[in-house]
Amino acid sequence: MQGLAIREVPGGWDNQMWRLGEELVVRMPRTERAPDLQRKECRWLPVLAPRLPLPVPTPVRIGEPSARFPRTWSIMTWVPGEPLDYTLISRDDHATDTLADFLRALHVEAPAEAPTSSDRGAHPKKCMDGFEYFLQAIAPDGIAVDVRAVRAVWDDAVAAP
Repeated sequence: MQGLAIREVPGGWDNQMWRLGEELVVRMPRTERAPDLQRKECRWLPVLAPRLPLPVPTPVRIGEPSARFPRTWSIMTWVPGEPLDYTLISRDDHATDTLADFLRALHVEAPAEAPTSSDRGAHPKKCMDGFEYFLQAIAPDGIAVDVRAVRAVWDDAVAAP
């Protein structure tokens, strides 16, 4: 991996990301919870990847905490594309079908040894507090979003069993 160009990738929630050459990304945790999430990703993404109709990052290397950086970090394969918070969502039939196929493949019973998470996979009824905040985040000034339509989809999700 020596000699590969490195450049910062804007965005990221729990991790600061750096492109390493054209094929890889270095993920350096910003939050306390990120190292544990990275360990789970490195364990489970290779299990999920063959089942999914779209590419997902796969682990290449796990870096251990040291005096230079106090948290676990990772190098993953780079999946090209634009982060959703930096681009408009496509509404064509192909995008809809692709997303539906991905969610259908993902939404199957997990293996018995798969980890559980208290902050992911909750029913929308348990996520009401953040809805208004995130609704405003997808509809900033100057971008046309049908807020009533988004709210209607959310209300349907909350009402679902």
